[in-house]
Amino acid sequence: MRESAMPQAGMALPIVLVLLAMAAMLGTAGLRSSLTAERLAGNLKASVQAGMAAEVAASRGWAALSGPGDITVESSQEMSESMTWHEFLDPSHFQGEPARLADCAAPRRCAYRYVEEASRRHLVVAMGAVMEGGGRVLASSEPVRVAVVFSRLAELFSRYVLLAGGEVATGEGRASASRIHGNAAQDEGERVRIPYTDTSPPEGAVSLAVGSDEDGLPYCRFEESGDLGGRVYHCEGRLEIGAAARFHNAAFVARDDAHLSGEIGRASAVDVAVLSGGDIRLEAPGIVRGWLMSAGDAELAPGTTLEGAIIAHGDIQASGALAHLVGDPVLPHAPREKRLLSWE
Repeated sequence: MRESAMPQAGMALPIVLVLLAMAAMLGTAGLRSSLTAERLAGNLKASVQAGMAAEVAASRGWAALSGPGDITVESSQEMSESMTWHEFLDPSHFQGEPARLADCAAPRRCAYRYVEEASRRHLVVAMGAVMEGGGRVLASSEPVRVAVVFSRLAELFSRYVLLAGGEVATGEGRASASRIHGNAAQDEGERVRIPYTDTSPPEGAVSLAVGSDEDGLPYCRFEESGDLGGRVYHCEGRLEIGAAARFHNAAFVARDDAHLSGEIGRASAVDVAVLSGGDIRLEAPGIVRGWLMSAGDAELAPGTTLEGAIIAHGDIQASGALAHLVGDPVLPHAPREKRLLSWE
């Protein structure tokens, strides 16, 4: 019996060693898994903190913004979702202007910028980061973008390409349906309040010469070209913008109808506004870029392209091409109060 027990004891030793080795490997794997989970949890926590810091900076930027004059940086093509924290702080990406730091407690840091996009939309752009020793970035957020407008009327022009108090008739595929709104087709709770169209002479406006048409009705004809320097023009009658007109950077207020035949505005930006106390008709061989408001109806004739937006208290008939474009033209009589358009 003793002789047969010896081989069994000899075989047990390798088995014990194997079991010990397996236990050691499992322990090591468990430790690695625990460390990995801890590291991932730490990274997730840092990412969440960076995102919260960006939201704090966006809030500070929104609160400190007083008007369009604060926004002095044009949009950089380099500003994207992949922009790093150090790139966001680098003035060379933003026409030499430094970022504005917000009061985030260490190890978090946060900053914001006021930016104007190519479409002239105004933004507060913010980022946050969590730092380690030596200035190393542990985690950073994606940019938070807050779109801002400075009046109720500007907000509506920025939201809609066509907004009517009555009906909107337009060809399919010319613009996003979400940006076309006719109150006549909406339930009462879904109707959009359209501000009153004030066509009284704005303070400091240039009064256009008034003539009489064949019916003895007053009208003004405008055919200037070039940069009009942000001037506001007033017509005590019907406004006729002739086909020879090639201008931008101006606003017009007409007591009666407005008929636009010229090429108005500049590429990729809205800097022209027209307010009419009657109807508006666009019948231009080129492109009309502007924000147009009518106390009556509005018509975009076939073959005419509008880049901008139309608001009418009556109906809108749009048979031409449409593209929504935002900007910051002078809007006569519109209070320049700060309004939040979107937060993303």
